Formats: sequence, C-alpha cells, structure tokens
Amino acid sequence: MDIVIVDDEPKIRNGLSKLLDGRKNWHVIGVYGDAMDALKNMAVKSPDVIITDIRMPEINGLDMIDRLKEADQDAYIIILSGYSDFGFAQRAIELGVTRYLTKPTKKLELFKALEEIERKLSEKQDQQEEKLEVTNLMVQKSMDYIALNYSRKISLKSIAAELYLSPNYLSELFKRHTGKNISEYITEYRLDKARRYLQQPEYKIGEVAELVGFGEARYFSSMFKKQYGMTPNEYRNRKVK
Repeated sequence: MDIVIVDDEPKIRNGLSKLLDGRKNWHVIGVYGDAMDALKNMAVKSPDVIITDIRMPEINGLDMIDRLKEADQDAYIIILSGYSDFGFAQRAIELGVTRYLTKPTKKLELFKALEEIERKLSEKQDQQEEKLEVTNLMVQKSMDYIALNYSRKISLKSIAAELYLSPNYLSELFKRHTGKNISEYITEYRLDKARRYLQQPEYKIGEVAELVGFGEARYFSSMFKKQYGMTPNEYRNRKVK
C-alpha cells in the first residue's frame, strides 16, 4: 500500500514516515511540507493513501484534496489536524475523506484507519480479478463456440445468444481481450482450417470453402489471397511441390 504524507511540520511528517514505511507492506512514496509541492508530485504518482494536515502555507489540505478530486485522484484520504473545527470536518465529509483524526493522533487509531483502508483495497482487487476471470471465461467460451461451429453460419449475434450476452457487450469484451473483432477472428480461424484441408488433395477448392463455412468458392479464394498473398490453388501447388 503506497502512502503520501503532507504536513508543514517537519517533526510530524518525518515521524509519520519512520512509523509507517515498511510496516505490513506499507510504503511511504512521498513526504511533502506543503500542499503545492504535493500536488505537483502527485501528478505523476498514484498513492493509495494520502495523510494530510489542514492548515498549511499557500493552500490548505482541504483545497488540495478538492484539486486532487478534480484531477481524478482516487486515493483514500486521512486528515490529521490540530483543529476539531466543525466546519473543517463537515467539508472533509463532503470531499469524501476517509478519516478525520485530531492531533496529537494516537498511533493505534492511525493504524486502525490504515488497516481498514488496506482491507478495502484488497476487496477491490479481489473484485477486479473476479471480473477479469469472468471476462476471460466469456471470451474463451466464444472461441470454443467458433471452434465447434466454424463450418456453419455463425455471427456475433448467434454467439452472443448462445452465451446469454448482448452482441454489443460481447463485441467490446472480445475486442478488448484479443485485439480483434469476432468477425475477423472467425474469418482467420476458417482460413487457418482451410490451409489444412488444402494439404489434402482429395478435397476440391469448392469443397474446402464449404467445409470451413465460406460456402461460395470465389469469395473464399478472394479472402484466402487477401490473408496469405496467394490463391488456394497456388497454396496447394506450393505445398505439393
């Protein structure tokens, strides 16, 4: 878990850094004495947690958080403040701050807040991995369906119906995972199968076209040449020689 500390008091920020860095896989990746310096550096860093004071030079911690939200920084925020002002606390809640702790902060209270964030991060990662597994499974099922039915008339719509997915969703999923449209993948799969059939001289070109799902021999020959730079006959003759 990557942590950034922002506090204008050197004793506090250095003390926090020593306390937290390396503990339970926690890593302090930035320590800053003012919010402006922190904002500049966090443009290239993506911490999981930001621990910040409120009262600091130039801009305060709450304004810094506001700017981070505008820049789509989604780090968890813990405020450590010497002020228990209700107005500060109310604005912190509006900004989605995770915890508002007053100074002097108890070590165990800070640890508890960080451990809670760590659990949330772990749960989020588990959900992302689970979602990825489902995505991979759907794409693999699409490929398996194509492998079993390439000789028949198949389409994005028919595969989506088989998997109980919307065609648009399946198309987006497949493209994201493989870098290809389903129609491109089907064509490439059929042409690869055609090369194997062409190595068997008992099959005529028209028969090969039907066996791999193209049907019309002229269209098959056109697609084959586009893919491999030669006609099915030229490919067959080259293999025979």
